[in-house]
This record gives sequence, structure tokens and C-alpha cells, in this order.
Amino acid sequence: MIGPGADPFVGGGLLVATAIVTVWWAFVFRRQLPLERLLRDKEAELASARDLAARLLDAQALASRPAQALAEAAGRALDALRVSHSDLALAVVSRRRDGTGVLLAHRGGAWARVPVSCLRFDFVLLSRGSTDGEAVWELGPGPAESDPLARALSDLGFTAAVVRGWRTEEGAGALVAASSRSGPSLRAAGADLAMAAAALRATAALTEGLVRLLETRERLQGGLSAAMQELTQTHDRLLRKSLEVKTLHDVAMALSQAGRHSSSLEAIVAIVSKALEADLVAFLLLDETTGELVTQPEAFGVEAEEFLYRISLEDSRSSSVRVFKTRRPFITGDAQNDPGTIASYAKMWSIHSLMVLPLIVEDHVLGVMRVGSHRKNAFGDEQLSLIQVIAEEVSILVETAMLNRRLSETAEQLATLNRMKDEFVSTVSHEFKTPLTTITGFLSVMLDGETGPLTQQQMKFLQIAKAAAKRLSGLVSDLLDLSRLESGARMELRPLDLLELVSQSVENHQPAAAEGGKTISWTPPAGLPRALADERWLGLVVDNLVSNALKFTRPEGRVAVTARDKGEFLIVSVADDGIGIPQEDRERIFERFHRASNRAELNVPGTGLGLAISREVIAKHGGKIWFETETGKGSTFHFVVPAARSEEDES
Repeated sequence: MIGPGADPFVGGGLLVATAIVTVWWAFVFRRQLPLERLLRDKEAELASARDLAARLLDAQALASRPAQALAEAAGRALDALRVSHSDLALAVVSRRRDGTGVLLAHRGGAWARVPVSCLRFDFVLLSRGSTDGEAVWELGPGPAESDPLARALSDLGFTAAVVRGWRTEEGAGALVAASSRSGPSLRAAGADLAMAAAALRATAALTEGLVRLLETRERLQGGLSAAMQELTQTHDRLLRKSLEVKTLHDVAMALSQAGRHSSSLEAIVAIVSKALEADLVAFLLLDETTGELVTQPEAFGVEAEEFLYRISLEDSRSSSVRVFKTRRPFITGDAQNDPGTIASYAKMWSIHSLMVLPLIVEDHVLGVMRVGSHRKNAFGDEQLSLIQVIAEEVSILVETAMLNRRLSETAEQLATLNRMKDEFVSTVSHEFKTPLTTITGFLSVMLDGETGPLTQQQMKFLQIAKAAAKRLSGLVSDLLDLSRLESGARMELRPLDLLELVSQSVENHQPAAAEGGKTISWTPPAGLPRALADERWLGLVVDNLVSNALKFTRPEGRVAVTARDKGEFLIVSVADDGIGIPQEDRERIFERFHRASNRAELNVPGTGLGLAISREVIAKHGGKIWFETETGKGSTFHFVVPAARSEEDES
């Protein structure tokens, strides 16, 4: 209270201050205190939500058991909700692929009495909850009765239900809360239900992702395992192939050096026995004359002669015979007790494990290959596969060895026959020479009239006999020349004047050409080098070619002889415009005793040895002889011989 005489300004200030304090406390009590209480309530709610979230999430369980993670999360969520909302009946439902639902977890005894058939996501309650995120239903008579789940909950005494649902890429689910009291109970639990549903939605999404990752990992692990298995198998195959290649290489090398062994078969069995660690490797080859399979003496592990035997192809007890006939391999781990083998032979060789394979070249069976071991069950599919590869290659090598052996024997026989032939030809030719000289001499004396006058008919007969003797003498000379060449006659190569040699041959054949109404042309080229040749033998070649050209040329025909310088070689050509060489005779024209099939057109005499001799002579000079021909229009024969080196080179 302000007394008399007080300062009015002071009194007014006190009143104002009092009013301000009054207003301030009024504001605190009416505005701030309620807000503080609300803040404390929200903090409590946040702590409760944080505690609920902590109970809802368990990442470790999710990572360790992704297949059961959603069901376990549903159980934890319902347990957490029951702490604060014990009056609610709670359930978590998950959708199957066919649209039906499966009850993952439930709290509240009423849910045990809900029929499973009501849990379908194509019904209204679960469908709307999973699609819209939330569905609130008042249960009882009305629209809710159209939903089987709502009707079932209503029958159990519940008056309201809330569905909080979710959808993921591969599925859907729902958290269902039912209450037997009015709406406020469900509204109070709304935030917790939303949080639990969100946690379950996240868990479902994470579960699906983890399941996909696990499936991908399993596929990758499966692919990796398959790749590793394939790599292992490939490695094993490469090792086996390497062994096969090495063995085949060793066999091929051994055969290429077969001269160091008693035979090629011996080399083969040594390599095969080493590769397979076998105690026996034997070849039984077919003797076509007797129809028997014969053990070859080069068998590995068989030393005594009595172990080498023959077995008839009629003996069906023998595994070798069956393999030979069927062309299928045979393998056994105990040959001494196997009914498919002849036990006496297995015991004779002390063999238990045995493989028998056919030796086939194209469609021809040469025999069989036997590989044995003293141990039981020593061979399996891997060894059989290897020996099959070896047998395929060895078959060719064995056939080659057999052919080489036969060729060698045949070559020796031919060489012997050739020597006998040469000796016979030489002997007979020399024996012919003397009487032919005598006959020719006496015929000449008689034709000259020194033995008295001759009638015309006698003269004709004697001339025919003299011509025949001359041809026979030419044959003998040709045979002797060919025999000398084939016996290795050496050419005495010296520089000679090829022009003079050809000119002399042409001059010698002019009378025969004139007698037949034919002409020979020869123009020696200037500056032709000397040839390095044997004068006698090369002259024989020129004579043979000119003589043949005249024989196969018709009357009034022409024969042209030319020579040219080709640097290191000289070429001589003899051309005619005669009857030519038929197509069927061209490949054999240089063979001994071969005569052209069209020789009858001109009644051409001869022995068929001139061109064979010419080829041998030119070959021994290091040259070449060939021809060009056209039937009915003539032929041209060419040969080349080396040119003589200059005097500086010769010195």
C-alpha cells in the first residue's frame, strides 16, 4: 500500500511489475506446464518405441537363418506387442504362392480356433490390409460378415480388428490384431502395430533378398564345384592323354630305329610293357595259310620256345580267338579262374590279369595283342582305354612291319631272280653271237654268188634269212646292252662334240630313210658347247631315237633333228610327222619289250628295248628323257645331258 507523500512514479512501477509477474505465472501454469508434460509423455513414448524396435529387430538371427527369419521375427514382434497390449489377440499371416495364407505366429488362444481356410489373401480383410497397408473393421453384423476371417473373429467374440499388411517383390503378409472391446483399445495400439508391421515388412524384404543371395551363392558354388570337377576330370584326361601320346611317341621312335632291334615287334612290346607295367606283352598274328593265330617270338616276358604256340581259329574257348572274330576287347582280373579263357595257357604264363585287343587296319584283322600281369585285377577301364589307343596305332605299325618283312623277302627273291636273269641273258646272248655271225657271214657269201649261181627264189629266201638274222643280232645286242646297264655299267663321261655325234647318226640313217622315201633334216647350230657324256652310250640313244622316228613315219614323211644350248644342259630333239603314240601306250612307252599298239599300221619291226635302253643311259648321265605326241600327227622325243665344264673348271 502506498502511503501519503509517496512518490507516485514509484507506486506506478510497482503496480506494473506486479501485473507482469502475475501474467508470467499465468502463462506458465496455463501454457508451459502442459507442454512440458506433453514433452515428457512423448519422450516416454519414444523410449517405449525404441525399446519395442530393439525387441523387434534381430539382424544376427536374420543373417544366420534367413529361411526362418520372418517366422522368428513375427514371434518376437507379437511378444513385444503383448507386453503393452495384453488385451489384444495378435497374429502374423504370410501369403503362399497359391494365395492361401500360413499362420507364422499368434498370441492369444482365440487364434488357435480360427480355421486355416479363412486365411486367404484373396478375401477382403487380408487383401485390403496387404494392399492399402491398413484395414480397420468393426466386427459384427453388416458388411464384415462377407469376409470369412472377419466372420470367424466375430464368432469368437471379437468386436473390432486391425490389419497392417505389406507387399514385397515375391510375396505379401499381414499383422492382424483383434479386440473384444471397443475401438479405443485398438487406436491406442495403432503406432505400435504400425511399427511392428514396418519391421516385419523390412524383415520380409531382407529375407527375400538374402534367400536370393543364398540361392545365387549356391548356384555359383554349384557352378564352381562343377567347374572344379570338370577341371579335375580334364586334368585326369590330359594326364592319360599325355601318357598315351608319350607311349605312342616312344613306339614310333622305336620303330623308326627298328634296325637296332631284332625286329620292330620287339621294339613295340618293350615300350608297351614299360608303359603299362605289364609282365607279358605278346602279339598273336594270323597265319592265313593254316588259319591259326601264331605267337610271335618277340613276345615280352616269354623266353622259352615252348611258351610260343599256335591256336586254331576254330577253338572258341580261347579269348584271343573270340576277340579276333568279334573285334571287341576282352579284360579279366583273374584269367586262371575265368571261364572265358583257357586256364592252362594263363597258368603256363603265370598270368592273372589279362587284356586282349584286336589289331585292325581298315577292315582287315591282323591278329590280337595280349597284355598280362602276374597280379590280380591289375588292369581297369583306364588301362584298357590306353591300350586301345595304342592298339589302333600299333596295328598300322605291325602291318607296316609285316609288309616290310614281306617286301624284304620279296626283294631278295627278285634280286636273286634278276641276277639269274642277267646271267642267263648274258650267257645266251654271247652264245647267240657266234652262230649269228657265222650265219650272217655265210648268207652274205651265198648272196654274193661265191657259192654258185642262185635262182630268183633262192635269192629272195636268202635275203629274208639275212634280214631275220640281222634283227636277231640287233635283239641280242640290245639284250646285252640292257643287261650291262642294269648290272651297273658305269658311264665314262668325257667332253665330246655333240654336233659331230648327231651328224654321224643322221648320216648313218640316210640310206634307210631314202629307201623308205623319207627325209631327215639336221642343221647343226653354231657355238653349241661340248657335252659331258659317254660317246658310245649317248650315240646309241641318238641312233635309237632316229631309228624309231623313221620306223613310225609314213613314206614321204619327215624326221627333224635339232640341238639347243640350255646353259648347264644341252637338249636334243627328234621329231617326226608319223602315226604318233596312242593314249593307252604313253605311260608304258619306256618299259622293256613294250611296243606301240598301232605298230601294225606300218608293219614296224623292233624288240621294244630301244627306249628302255635310252632311258637308262640318260638317267646314268644325270639327264632326263621325255616325249610329246599326238595320235596320227607325230611325236617328238627330247633328252637333256649336262654340258661340259670349261677347261678352267676341269683343271
